[in-house]
Amino acid sequence: MPSQADDDPIKRSSTEPYDRVGASLRWSQILGAASSIFFGFLLNIAVNPPSYFHFSDSIILLTALYAMTVATVMFVMPVIYHLIHYRQFEVEKFLLKIKKYSLIGIFCIMVAMYLGLGLALDSKLPMEFAYGLASLPFIFIFIRFFRYAPTNLIKSSSTEPYDKVGAGLRWSQILGAASSIFFGFLLNIAVNPPSYFHFSDSIILLAALYAVTVATVMFIMPVIHHSTHYRHFDVDRFLLITKEYVVMGIICIMITMYLGLGLALNSKLPIQIAYGSASLPFIFIFLQFYKHKQ
Repeated sequence: MPSQADDDPIKRSSTEPYDRVGASLRWSQILGAASSIFFGFLLNIAVNPPSYFHFSDSIILLTALYAMTVATVMFVMPVIYHLIHYRQFEVEKFLLKIKKYSLIGIFCIMVAMYLGLGLALDSKLPMEFAYGLASLPFIFIFIRFFRYAPTNLIKSSSTEPYDKVGAGLRWSQILGAASSIFFGFLLNIAVNPPSYFHFSDSIILLAALYAVTVATVMFIMPVIHHSTHYRHFDVDRFLLITKEYVVMGIICIMITMYLGLGLALNSKLPIQIAYGSASLPFIFIFLQFYKHKQ
């Protein structure tokens, strides 16, 4: 006679509820890895602060570092929970917990990015203008979050439409993690710029940092939407929204990479040649895009 444990469908097979557990765990792991790297960048700046930092700047930086610590803990919690209860646990309870942990973690990442971007802008702009400008991408998130009203609701399942949702989420998660790490690199340069940087170089670097902030926000939006509507949501509209966010995020990433490559080349070449050469890979991308589109 089979044991009671063998009769547990969650333990015996890859059922739809457990597939949802695996999908949720994947983005906790990806975001957790990215946030820990971001923590490293902030820690490096905190222990080696720029000479122009005031006491208030140091407090803001430490607040951002604390927020990243909380974010990393939140993303690690579902993994710990799964490791402890991987044989037996309540799937719905786990999904509810992972939703709460992930939302808290994403909120803390946004707080850290906002404070970091504000610190970088504050080195060139008045404080009120710097932190006001830094808040715009995150205001956009809250407006879109509260504006969305789901229609044509269906229950989540392992059918083809929901598989497409999972595929869309996976590359949003990976791109979001990569762009947040990229943000950490640029922030580190922005608060400790090279001695040969001119004012124009610093402005270009801040523009690149702002673009990668917007990109990260765009990549995180589908994850936020899925986390808040993981039981019931409009699949077709979700896929359309995800496409829009990811396209905007990729455009911002390309702008960031172009500006960063131009800055690097400008240290050795005249500015026209530097930024002209930096544009070649992106011109190739657009040519290929329109060629395949036709």
